[in-house]
Amino acid sequence: MDTLLLFIIFVLSTLVLYKSSEWVLKYSLTLSKLIGISTLVFGFIVVSISTSLPELFIAIFSYTYHEIGLSIGNVLGSNFANLSIVLGVSILFGGTIYLNKKDERELIELLFLSTLITLLIFQEKTLSVVYGLILLCFFGFSIAKFYRGGKVGKEFYEKGDLRKVVILFILSMTILLISSHFVVDSALQIASLFNLTSSFIGMTIVALGTSLPELSVQIRSIKYKEYGLAMGNIIGSCLTNITLILGVTSILAPVKISVNSLLELIPFLFISIFVVWYSISYKRRLTGFEGMVLVMLYILFILEVFSII
Repeated sequence: MDTLLLFIIFVLSTLVLYKSSEWVLKYSLTLSKLIGISTLVFGFIVVSISTSLPELFIAIFSYTYHEIGLSIGNVLGSNFANLSIVLGVSILFGGTIYLNKKDERELIELLFLSTLITLLIFQEKTLSVVYGLILLCFFGFSIAKFYRGGKVGKEFYEKGDLRKVVILFILSMTILLISSHFVVDSALQIASLFNLTSSFIGMTIVALGTSLPELSVQIRSIKYKEYGLAMGNIIGSCLTNITLILGVTSILAPVKISVNSLLELIPFLFISIFVVWYSISYKRRLTGFEGMVLVMLYILFILEVFSII
C-alpha cells in the first residue's frame, strides 16, 4: 500500500477514534442515569467489557485457527499496560483524578480481587476447563456484586429514549473499536516500512494499540471530571481480562503457564498495582506525579525487556 495512503488512514482513523470516544462517554453518562447505577459501576460493567472486546475476539479467533495466542503473559501484560502507560498518560493529558469515599472503597475491592486472582493463577501449571468456569463464575459474581452496590436513583424516561440511547451507545462503541483496529493496522504497516523489528513493534505499537479504546475513554472521562467512569473502566478492564478473557481461553483450550517467561513482568505489574492502591487509599486522588511514575514504570519495563538496562 502507498506510504502516503497509510499515513492518511492512520491520521483519519485516529481522528475518528478521538471523536468516537467522546460519543462513548456521552452515552455512557446518559445510560448510567437512565438505568440508575453509578458511573463507576457502569464503567466497570459496560465500558470496560466493551473496550476488552478486541482481546476476547483474539482469543476466540485464535482457537478457530488452532493457535491459542492468548496466554497468561498476554493477560498480565495487558493489565500492566492499563495500570501503567494507559492510566499514566490519561492522567498527564486529562488531569488529576479525584475520588470520593464510596468510589475509593469499590476501587480498592476491585484491585484486591484482581491481585488475588493473579496470585492464585501462579499456583496452577495449566488452566483447565474447570479453572476457566471458576473464572467466569467469579466474573459474573463481580458484576452482580458491584451492580447491586452501585444502584442510584433513576431518571424518568420514555421507553423510546432508552432504546435510542442504547443503540447510539452500541454504535459509538463499534466505531471506537473499528477505528482502533485501523489505527493499529496502519501503524504496523508504517512501522514495517521502516524495518522495525517485530519484537519492537509488538512491545510498543501493538501493546499500545490494543489499549487505545481504554486510553481514549480515559482521557475524555478525566477531562469531563467523570472520575468514577474513568477508574471503573481501567480497573474493571483489568478484572475483565483476568476473569472473562482468561476464562474463555481456558475453556476453549488449556493454557500452559510458563512462570519463567513472566519473571520480568511480575515485579513491574505489582509495583503499578501498589502505586494505584496507595494513591487511592491514602491520597484519594491520582496526580501528575503518579502519572509520571506509572509512565516511567512502563518505559523501564520496555528497557528491561530489550536488555538496555
